Amino acid sequence: MMVVGVRSVFLSHPPMFVGLCNDKAQFKTEHRFQLILEVTFEQSRTTHDVTEIYKQDRLRHPDIRMYSLQPGERFALAEIFSPPASSEPRRSFQAQVFQGHLERGGEVLRGLSGITVRIKRVVYAHEFRREDKRVENLEYILFGTPDELFLAHRILAPGDFDQLLFVRVPDEQFSDADLSQGLRVVVSGHPNGSSGRLRGGQKIAAQLLRIDGQAVNITLQPLRELYFEESELAIPPSFEATQEERDAGFDH
Repeated sequence: MMVVGVRSVFLSHPPMFVGLCNDKAQFKTEHRFQLILEVTFEQSRTTHDVTEIYKQDRLRHPDIRMYSLQPGERFALAEIFSPPASSEPRRSFQAQVFQGHLERGGEVLRGLSGITVRIKRVVYAHEFRREDKRVENLEYILFGTPDELFLAHRILAPGDFDQLLFVRVPDEQFSDADLSQGLRVVVSGHPNGSSGRLRGGQKIAAQLLRIDGQAVNITLQPLRELYFEESELAIPPSFEATQEERDAGFDH
């Protein structure tokens, strides 16, 4: 999972599609979910909160865009947001945190190996289905804290792309209650493709779809792209960098 945030810590699970199950209704991979969580980190033996180790490392290294997390135990992601009727939702798991991408030369942060990830809330969860179709315009999930906001590209179907952005929304104040679930943002007039994705330095008009269904016109100011991936969302997935990934500096 990718790790973002300093005011609070959020995990974003990079999904994949691969092939279909025998029932042809869902994708045959445990990674068939887009999932965003708000979490804290604890020492496994003492339950002492060590979230600050990650936060301080990110503040000391503003040039590093990617931090990542590797679970240290196997479990189904659906246990977090859709457990069996007889079970409680999973609210913790073992993991280690990396500075950089854990599969591309990232290094484990000292003090954050063999920790417990404590799940504060599920911000967004979506299981991909065969009938899902890519939308025409760019769509994002807005999440974070009132003074630190992020966008995650809303992923629906094979050939989509994964992206995380640090963003500012001027002239709009969000409460913790507003952000308790990811808010859907539609960027009309911007085709839903990786080459036309939002970039740092832009100023873009968009529509925010609140939980109550109300649409609000807002302005997005993306500040920095923190993660971008498209090759692994193809069918079959590829682990070779695309030109867009190379141009964005996410090929290593």
